[in-house]
Amino acid sequence: MQRIDLNDILQRTVSAANGDLVTRRTGQRVRAAIELELGAEHDGHVAGLDFGTVRCLDLSCADEIVGRLLREHGEARFVLLNVTAAQRDAIEFVLERHRLAVVVQDAGGALDVVGAVPEPARDVFGALVAGGALAPEEVARRLGLSSEVVRAALDALRERHLVQDTAGAYCAPAVA
Repeated sequence: MQRIDLNDILQRTVSAANGDLVTRRTGQRVRAAIELELGAEHDGHVAGLDFGTVRCLDLSCADEIVGRLLREHGEARFVLLNVTAAQRDAIEFVLERHRLAVVVQDAGGALDVVGAVPEPARDVFGALVAGGALAPEEVARRLGLSSEVVRAALDALRERHLVQDTAGAYCAPAVA
């Protein structure tokens, strides 16, 4: 996984030593720097955007950084790392508004899917986080859902690059 520290980018692009991602213009500069770091090598691998040293994230920056990255790089896989509850609220608001979703990892290491995802898909994602790589039938058995519901949820998660499909088994993104 390519790990990108947002505070490092913030300091390089805006010269802000405070760790706050506020204002749309700041978000535009940070997103542009992220896109440069991703470069041409971002071909299906997971990029981890590390929010761990970011103190404040306002809605305009969340929209510019997370919202636009997901909209403009829909084929890419992103995981947002070390996301606080306050950052998650801003990110979730933006994602819901744009009907987008992304995988987040909180400071404790727990993975979750955030944004516009139906409840069965959230449950399926949770089963994959808990169980590792699983076949659809195993997910259905563990959750007590029909195979059709599980397959539809897995398809929706895969289309949004929230899970990986390897030889018929699905798994959440590997976060190292």
